[in-house]
Amino acid sequence: MREIIDVALRRHRTTVLVAVTVGLGSGLLSIWAGSVGGALELLTLFPPLLFLGALLRGLFRRPGTEGLRVDGSERAFFAPPRTALDVLPLLCGWFAYMGVDTAHRAVEDPLRWPFVVCYPVAAVLLIAAYWRRAPFVELTPEGVASGAPHPLVVVPWEALDRAAPLGSTPAFALRLPVARPDLVRRRGWGGTRRRVQLPVRELAVAPALLAAAIGHYAAHPEHRAAIGTHEEYARLRQALATGG
Repeated sequence: MREIIDVALRRHRTTVLVAVTVGLGSGLLSIWAGSVGGALELLTLFPPLLFLGALLRGLFRRPGTEGLRVDGSERAFFAPPRTALDVLPLLCGWFAYMGVDTAHRAVEDPLRWPFVVCYPVAAVLLIAAYWRRAPFVELTPEGVASGAPHPLVVVPWEALDRAAPLGSTPAFALRLPVARPDLVRRRGWGGTRRRVQLPVRELAVAPALLAAAIGHYAAHPEHRAAIGTHEEYARLRQALATGG
């Protein structure tokens, strides 16, 4: 599990560096093509169309289809991040492109200068968030953790409302019904203890399977101690298949 997290972080960092480099290069290419004019001016349309197409593909891609993975040493079932290109690095590249393009246009239009500052700031904030974390969900005998290598939020099983169904937005997020927000542990900013959402769109696991597994252990505390074993995972899959 730790090796998968390390690989995911390296992939994230490489992706965001490439996206920012492409964004800066595209901005400079657009400025050069616009100054040359003629047929080359059509190149100014290429960067925005490229980023727009990639963003739409990332937003509307299908959710994951894999099962949970088992780590016996950590006593956990976990859902690793997808290897497909995520939306956040694309946004970093887009902000880098817009920063260069807007700075060029601000020479003739001073009203654009506030955006010249906003785009780089937004890119830096996204890079900082994406650089330090990988989307990850871990089920342990103690509860549900989200984020890696250090969990951004940990929800003990006792904090979940057994009677309330898990709320979900298809292919985007899975909302956990929290009944005891005082037990939820959260680090960093964003979200509250009463509102916990798991980033399903960024995970390789099938959202329905993850939701069913969490709901199962929330309703069956007698099975939580065995989480993280291959025998328990086989029993879980059988129980979920039997229950539909």
